[in-house]
Amino acid sequence: MRLDISWKLERNETYFKIWSSNADSMRTDQDINNSNAKTFIEWATVQRAIENYRDFVSRIVNANEEPVTTIYPDMDNLFVGNEAAITGVSDTMRESIATHWIGAAANLITGSDMTKLDELGIRLLTDPSAMEVARFTARFPMQPRNPETGRDESKQLQAWIAGPDTSGSCVVVLANYGPDLGQGGFKTNLGGKQTVKATWDDLGIAGDFYVENVWTGSQLGALAKEVSAELDVGESCLLKLTPGHI
Repeated sequence: MRLDISWKLERNETYFKIWSSNADSMRTDQDINNSNAKTFIEWATVQRAIENYRDFVSRIVNANEEPVTTIYPDMDNLFVGNEAAITGVSDTMRESIATHWIGAAANLITGSDMTKLDELGIRLLTDPSAMEVARFTARFPMQPRNPETGRDESKQLQAWIAGPDTSGSCVVVLANYGPDLGQGGFKTNLGGKQTVKATWDDLGIAGDFYVENVWTGSQLGALAKEVSAELDVGESCLLKLTPGHI
């Protein structure tokens, strides 16, 4: 049995200790689904959900110097199982949602029409490599590390890191959330494809890493200083970094 406590909970240090010592997970955002609409969600509410997670995990990091897993975020349902016409966002955005919910160690509840799953939806919900990452982030939920500064403010072009573990392995997410649609928190409006880059200094790691794109399975080779990607609006990439000598 899991106790999940719901939305509008005070997140200051006093009350957060009460939630984390008595519950398994807590809602970090209100419902993200559309009300009385033909599609499940819209990208504006996804931006809001990610911003609420950033606030949630940043408070934990600032209070404890590293993420703790005494309580997990509930970011509402995934809504990634169905084609864009049903879901309400593009296939690229569906992958971004799965990436962020997995990276955050959030509850992975489908929220989809299970009678109309498409090929992408099945992959996003069942991919073995992504599920391996989910097991990793359950121990090391991702935290924001801004490109160029390593800080944790809300940014349109964002980097996140989960880990590293004792072996030095970690998971990195690079994202372009697109123009702020009202509740993204970053209040910038860069359109089209953008280069998102994070150096090892930005991410708080050091050394040489072999880098794999988790969703595509492609090997990006051995890198010594940084990772980068050209990302369109609402696009992100999920990377697994494994230490190794170059």
